[in-house]
Amino acid sequence: MKTQTEQVHGVVEMVKPQAAANWTGMELIPFETIAERFLDLEHEGRTETLTVSFGKPFVVQGKGWACPYRICAPGREDVTPAGGADSVHAIQMAMSMVHNELSGMARHQKMSFLGTEDFGFGRVGGSEASAAKCQVMGMSVSS
Repeated sequence: MKTQTEQVHGVVEMVKPQAAANWTGMELIPFETIAERFLDLEHEGRTETLTVSFGKPFVVQGKGWACPYRICAPGREDVTPAGGADSVHAIQMAMSMVHNELSGMARHQKMSFLGTEDFGFGRVGGSEASAAKCQVMGMSVSS
């Protein structure tokens, strides 16, 4: 689903992230899809598809790594950059943020993945990693 906020440049889209969540300082961010998950969403008496896409992590000069993610549902398409100390941490943070957003949405709408209410985006980090603080973002690795 393309919106007026996106500009396509070859295989990497340049997209406008949600303003409130855009810590990168960039007007447009690169979005090269590396993974997608499709969820069933009950919407107005019909089953629709909610798509979660993760973009390839990229460096934000002086601020750390970003992993953009996109949530597309009927009437909604948002791109948000998750930040991390390195590319793996940025991916983990993106998955954690998706988990939080979908959990909030599931309070108001029935959603499922492979027939279950577990969307597969859980918390990040092991016992030592979860206690650590990201030096770049200043937040817990398991936030």
